[in-house]
Amino acid sequence: MEIVNLKHPEKPFPAVPSALCLGHFDGVHQGHRALIRELKQINAGLRPRLPLGALCFTEPPALALGQTPPPQLTTLHEKLRLLGEAGLDFAILYRFSDIKDLAPREFVEKILIEECRCRVAVCGFNYSFGKGGAGTAKDLAAWMGEHGLTASIVEPVTDGIHTVSSSLIRSMLERGHPEDAARLMGHPYTLTGKVRAGKHLGRVMGFPTANLYFPGLSLVPARGVYAVRVHLGRRTYAGISNVGIRPTFADGKHVTCETFLFDFNGDLYRRELRISFLHFLRPEIRFRSIEALEKQIRLDIEHAKAYF
Repeated sequence: MEIVNLKHPEKPFPAVPSALCLGHFDGVHQGHRALIRELKQINAGLRPRLPLGALCFTEPPALALGQTPPPQLTTLHEKLRLLGEAGLDFAILYRFSDIKDLAPREFVEKILIEECRCRVAVCGFNYSFGKGGAGTAKDLAAWMGEHGLTASIVEPVTDGIHTVSSSLIRSMLERGHPEDAARLMGHPYTLTGKVRAGKHLGRVMGFPTANLYFPGLSLVPARGVYAVRVHLGRRTYAGISNVGIRPTFADGKHVTCETFLFDFNGDLYRRELRISFLHFLRPEIRFRSIEALEKQIRLDIEHAKAYF
């Protein structure tokens, strides 16, 4: 078990009685944020109030089960950042492989109540836990109640048509609908990483780009050109990003994200960027010439600036 201080990462977080949201929290979407709101509401009526946290895992549970996990909407680092921004004080991280074989009641009594000192737990309607996922949200509420503790179950969150879920958000991003995904997440889909050296092909055309790779388990959105917002330190820039394999140059084997920042002059090599995908402009295309590609990039910039 590791406890991460979300407000002050450089400081340890004390092991004290707490109130916890439970889940994997991939994407920290509107469904997850409903859990956090419920936790805050319960805590507001307690005296003394409890520190608020999340219990989640260091890796996708499927990996510990020998399965291929779905593409992830957030890295662990991004997940912790979003949980902190949503108002939680800390996160308790377990390796799923360390607890996957516990019986459901043992998970509640040994992990939640004894190790995590959980006094209030909030979970979604479809939360499962314990060996084989045999424990249900109703089991959690019953067993916490036996110890005089509180568990609250949050009903499905919808957008008026569909239940908000990580799988639905993945589908939207893979089909090139970042606005719809952002609406369900409550924030844009992002890619965070350090700029790597490229072949400087964009610079030759007058559009120097910052090259980032998607982490191994991360979701890769639909290939094409996006209007993006780029976070660099404390500053933000508008720009365009191409997600793809550079088919015009016939040298792409791995999907990269090449980003051109508007109104920026300077060296981005090895600097950390956070790129928010806001609007899909067009699919990735193979052009017959460099001149045709350059002309299209100028049009992409015009369309992105009109979007902003």
